[in-house]
Amino acid sequence: MIYADSNVIIHLTEDRGPIGDGIRRRFEQVGHDIVISPLVMMECKVKPLREDDHLQVKRFDQLFATLPVLDIPRAVYEDAAVIRARHGLQTMDAIHLATAQFHLCVAFWTRDLRLKVAAGGMAIETF
Repeated sequence: MIYADSNVIIHLTEDRGPIGDGIRRRFEQVGHDIVISPLVMMECKVKPLREDDHLQVKRFDQLFATLPVLDIPRAVYEDAAVIRARHGLQTMDAIHLATAQFHLCVAFWTRDLRLKVAAGGMAIETF
């Protein structure tokens, strides 16, 4: 499984430039292995909801319907606290990484280079 961070999903659906194109190519190559969490779903929708962009919300919902969604149990929050304390990550980033680690994802896709240090051996692909 490959965990896709919110910033990757946002670029996938909104970015029509080279970054978005690269992410779309990677999704086409390994799309069936990509997973998300409820946190990804929430973060992606904030901006379009704030801007009353109902079309973008619908795009996200259609994409989310095609991706497996990992649970975020209590143990993930405990692991996220350790990650945050040791590496100084923001709360949401620590929860994303802890979720991927808890579910034994083999890779983590993100646009945030700071997560490489805290990955604990998990493959990190940045775009």
